[in-house]
Amino acid sequence: MHIEEIIQKIAPTDKECAQLAQARFDALIKPVGSLAQLEKMTAKYAGIVGKYNKHELEYPKRELLVWCGIEQAEQAGKIMQAEWPVNVLAAETGAKTQALLVTAESLEDALEEGATLVQESIHERGLRLLGFGCLSSLDDKMVLAAMTGGILQAAAMGVGVMLDGVATLKAAQKAQELAPAVLDYCFAGHVSAEEGAKELLKELGLVAPLRLDIPDGAGEGAALCFTLLDAGIKSYKEMETFEEASVHAEVKEFSLAEQEKKAK
Repeated sequence: MHIEEIIQKIAPTDKECAQLAQARFDALIKPVGSLAQLEKMTAKYAGIVGKYNKHELEYPKRELLVWCGIEQAEQAGKIMQAEWPVNVLAAETGAKTQALLVTAESLEDALEEGATLVQESIHERGLRLLGFGCLSSLDDKMVLAAMTGGILQAAAMGVGVMLDGVATLKAAQKAQELAPAVLDYCFAGHVSAEEGAKELLKELGLVAPLRLDIPDGAGEGAALCFTLLDAGIKSYKEMETFEEASVHAEVKEFSLAEQEKKAK
């Protein structure tokens, strides 16, 4: 499938479903907004899969994809042999890690290659969430183009993408230029210590829940953020609303928002 066909398949996520999911969080027996980014990530994921019923919203089957060029072949080999730190972190969340070696020699072919690799991963393993890491530098235009194609393909297939590091953010930025709705499917794993990371996140309108001073975007932040999304979904599914527990609704003056106003 050509990249133009993939772009045509990208539709905005279900905003009403995301709003209903957030409304359930607001009704849980806790201060409104107290789970912060856990709520926002879960509501966004609900919009991606189009489900907000707590019994239907499932933990996503996920995989971590670490993109690289031929210069990083040795590191890619270690990842495929599960000898890299990111393997351990991803495995803790039930995710496998695979290194994707980009071989295209033109930008057009790289876009297609990235889309094909992601399509195969999603189809073969029934994935609903991907993590994107990158071993290559920003100068490697082929790898950036491949990741762009991969992000477009994931969005076209209704699959979320957890971004990790400046290179993946750059790829998302390019994907957005080709299909603005693609950011509906993108999460930011962490604010890396790379130059320009904070600025890129701001430009994309993405908020990363983690700041660990990790110096690169090899996938560690995305893997750790899988755990946070699981925590948000767990709270969503297992906590009760005031109505479900047959108790009174939260009194406004005791809400988190009102408490924060008083503290200022």
